[in-house]
Amino acid sequence: MFPASRSAPTAPRIPREYVLYLRNRLLEAEASLTAMTDKYERTKARFNRSYARQGITPETDIVNYINAKSMNPELQFWYAKVEHFQRELTAYSAALTGLEAAHRMLNPDGRRVPAEAPRAATARRGLSRAG
Repeated sequence: MFPASRSAPTAPRIPREYVLYLRNRLLEAEASLTAMTDKYERTKARFNRSYARQGITPETDIVNYINAKSMNPELQFWYAKVEHFQRELTAYSAALTGLEAAHRMLNPDGRRVPAEAPRAATARRGLSRAG
């Protein structure tokens, strides 16, 4: 008996709405990251000005500067927001990249697309040894 023929795997159907959802979330995360980074930078600049008036800067008194910075709840809050949106941006980017890679790996007819392009023939192939 002959083994049952295998049917070629078909590309998974990814709902367009899901891809659009991921793209929208990615754009929202990017905008939020920009906004939080701006707020953090403004807060840090205000913090730096305040402590510079007291003579505490990273250049003059790094130990007290780091201690003051680590105890400032507003700086910690905005930096945590920046980190949150960085992680969110990374997650949505990875999801979209993964979907795109899966789509490229599988043709619509289910055949796998080669990972590498065929290699070009070497230059020696056309040379004659007798030449």
